[in-house]
Amino acid sequence: MPMLSSRTRTSITGAITGAIPGAIFAPRIAPLRAGRVWPLAALLLLGGCEAGSGTFPSLALRPAERAFAPGGDAAAAPTGGAAAIGQPDHRMQKQITALHDQAVHADGAFALRATEADHLAHAAHGTDVGSEAWAAATTAMASLDSARSDTAVFLGDLDAMRVHMAVTAAQSGTPDDAATYRELVHADDAVAALVAAQDARIAALRQEIEN
Repeated sequence: MPMLSSRTRTSITGAITGAIPGAIFAPRIAPLRAGRVWPLAALLLLGGCEAGSGTFPSLALRPAERAFAPGGDAAAAPTGGAAAIGQPDHRMQKQITALHDQAVHADGAFALRATEADHLAHAAHGTDVGSEAWAAATTAMASLDSARSDTAVFLGDLDAMRVHMAVTAAQSGTPDDAATYRELVHADDAVAALVAAQDARIAALRQEIEN
């Protein structure tokens, strides 16, 4: 998957912070993660023309770079008082929760397939390529890859919402938008951790079969 250069990421981030003085935060941008959808780049870059900035879901990657200000953290949300804490948008909160819960459900299905694949991988360990045990384990791994993709779909949705909300919150500077962004960061990071764990398990099982 192609990656945007660090120079491009820096210019995008600088545009956001420079074009929106007084914004609550200016989300910093991290490296591209596999599985992001490139067409979203065009959408967000076009939207950025209105504020002299642009960004792309793949740039908001784990570990989260979610500072509202240099040295700050989105989860902490430095503000001027209790009245400025803000409340997440109710409609978006429901969407975020639904996507997170669906990802957790998909991860449960992945775990069941992983258990089966684990037994077959052990049985195939040391066997020849093309053997019956090897074929059974390879088929199980294909099923496991499919289950991983089911979880990643929800991660992609959260990624896109996260970056869109990052730009919205930076432009509006309102506590409510900042609170909504924080909720997205928490859900997105949690689902990203699930997918990362799935990737690690798939890699371990493949190594078991190949050795």
